[in-house]
Amino acid sequence: MGKKAVTVLPSTERILNTMGEQIKLARLRRQLSAELIAERAGISRATLWSVE
Repeated sequence: MGKKAVTVLPSTERILNTMGEQIKLARLRRQLSAELIAERAGISRATLWSVE
Protein backbone atom coordinates (compact mmCIF):
# COMPACT_ATOMS: atom_id res chain seq x y z
CA MET A 1 0.00 0.00 0.00
CA GLY A 2 1.26 3.44 -0.91
CA LYS A 3 1.06 6.59 1.10
CA LYS A 4 -2.00 8.74 0.64
CA ALA A 5 -1.45 12.29 -0.55
CA VAL A 6 -2.47 14.99 1.90
CA THR A 7 -3.79 18.30 0.63
CA VAL A 8 -2.76 21.26 2.78
CA LEU A 9 -4.38 24.61 2.26
CA PRO A 10 -1.96 27.47 1.52
CA SER A 11 -2.92 29.37 4.68
CA THR A 12 -2.31 26.27 6.80
CA GLU A 13 1.03 25.67 5.06
CA ARG A 14 2.16 29.22 5.89
CA ILE A 15 1.22 28.72 9.54
CA LEU A 16 3.11 25.42 9.72
CA ASN A 17 6.18 26.93 8.03
CA THR A 18 6.18 29.83 10.49
CA MET A 19 5.81 27.48 13.44
CA GLY A 20 8.69 25.27 12.23
CA GLU A 21 10.90 28.31 11.76
CA GLN A 22 10.10 29.55 15.27
CA ILE A 23 10.92 26.14 16.74
CA LYS A 24 14.28 26.13 14.98
CA LEU A 25 15.13 29.69 16.02
CA ALA A 26 14.21 28.95 19.65
CA ARG A 27 16.46 25.86 19.61
CA LEU A 28 19.35 27.83 18.13
CA ARG A 29 18.89 30.72 20.61
CA ARG A 30 19.18 28.24 23.45
CA GLN A 31 22.21 26.63 21.76
CA LEU A 32 20.65 23.15 21.93
CA SER A 33 21.49 20.47 19.42
CA ALA A 34 18.87 18.89 17.20
CA GLU A 35 19.84 15.52 18.65
CA LEU A 36 19.12 16.67 22.22
CA ILE A 37 15.76 18.23 21.32
CA ALA A 38 14.71 15.15 19.35
CA GLU A 39 15.64 12.92 22.28
CA ARG A 40 13.70 15.08 24.73
CA ALA A 41 10.66 15.13 22.43
CA GLY A 42 10.84 11.39 21.80
CA ILE A 43 11.20 11.76 18.04
CA SER A 44 13.97 11.11 15.53
CA ARG A 45 16.29 13.83 14.28
CA ALA A 46 14.84 13.39 10.80
CA THR A 47 11.35 14.11 12.14
CA LEU A 48 12.63 17.21 13.94
CA TRP A 49 14.26 18.42 10.74
CA SER A 50 10.98 17.87 8.89
CA VAL A 51 9.18 19.96 11.51
CA GLU A 52 11.78 22.73 11.37
